Amino acid sequence: MKEENFKLTPNFTFFELCATTHKDLAKTNLEESKKVMGRMYQLAGFAERVREIIGKPLIINSGFRCVKLNNAVGGSLSSQHLYAEAIDIRVSGKTSSDVFRIIAASDLKYDLLILEKA
Repeated sequence: MKEENFKLTPNFTFFELCATTHKDLAKTNLEESKKVMGRMYQLAGFAERVREIIGKPLIINSGFRCVKLNNAVGGSLSSQHLYAEAIDIRVSGKTSSDVFRIIAASDLKYDLLILEKA
C-alpha cells in the first residue's frame, strides 16, 4: 500500500480524493493536496455524509485539483476543487439526476450542487 493511500475516513482514502487520470499531473496533484490536508479530511467527512444519504458507495470522479490539473481539465479559475472543497461523484445503479435529487432533498449543508450533463 502506498503511503498516500491512508484512510481519511472509514470509506475514503487520501489517494481517492486527489486521484486523476492525467498521469503526467498525478504526482504533482498528490504533493499539492498535502498542503491542504485539513480540508482533505473535511472533504472526506462530507463524502461520508453524502454516502450515508444516498445509501450506496460513491465513485469519486474528482476531488482536490492543483492549479495545473484544474487548468488541464478546463476547470474554472475559481473552482472549489482547488481548495479541496468539491467532489464530483457517480453512484452505481443511480443516474446523475437521481443522485442530484436525493442530495437536494436532504438536510445536507453544501455551498453548491451541480447536475452536470454529458
